[in-house]
Amino acid sequence: MPPAPALTRDEAISAAVRQVRQGGLESVNARGLAAELGCSTRPLFRLWRSMAELKADLVAELNRIYNAFMDARMTGGNRLVSQGAAYIEFARQEPRIFNELFMNRCMEGATLADVAAAAWNRPTVESVRQICGMTRAQAEAVFLNVWLFSHGLATQIASNHLDIDAQTAARLVRDALDAFARAAAVRMSDSDAPYESSDQIPNS
Repeated sequence: MPPAPALTRDEAISAAVRQVRQGGLESVNARGLAAELGCSTRPLFRLWRSMAELKADLVAELNRIYNAFMDARMTGGNRLVSQGAAYIEFARQEPRIFNELFMNRCMEGATLADVAAAAWNRPTVESVRQICGMTRAQAEAVFLNVWLFSHGLATQIASNHLDIDAQTAARLVRDALDAFARAAAVRMSDSDAPYESSDQIPNS
C-alpha cells in the first residue's frame, strides 16, 4: 500500500479552526485534533514542538480570517460605518472566533487613547474628520464612541445571540455616528483631547 499522505500545517490549522468554531479555543487539544484529522498525535508534533506553538499559529489564522472578512466589507466611502457594521456582522457569523479575538482580555491594559492612536485605526479617524468636517480631536472622539457602540452590539450578538441583521446593524451604526458627531461638534474645541491616557478600557 502507498504511504499515507503527510499531514500539512494548513490541513491541521484548518481542522483546528473548525474546532474553534464548534467549541472555542479551549476545546482544541492534541487528541481531539488528531481524531478530527484521522491520525495519531505524532504527525502534529512533527509539525509543532508543542500545543502552545500550534495554538499561536491558530490564533494567527483566526486573525487572518477576521482581517479578510473586514477587508472584503469596508468601503472607501463612510469608512467608520462600514467598519462598525462589518465588525458586528463578523460577531454574528463567527461568534466563537469573535469571542477568542475580542472578548478574552485581548485589550488588557490598553487605554482609549491607545485605540485612537493605533495605526490600523488612523485611516478611519481621518475618514471621520473629512466626512464630518471636524478637527482631529473631534474625529477621534467620534471614532471612539462609535467603536465602543459597535463593540457593545457585537458582544451582545456573540454572547447572547441578539438577533440583528446586517442592514439593521449598519443603520444603527450610522445613527450612532450622526448622534456622536452632533454632540462632538457642540462640546469640543481644537485643543480638547478625546480621552486622557489614564482612562482604561475595562477588561472583557
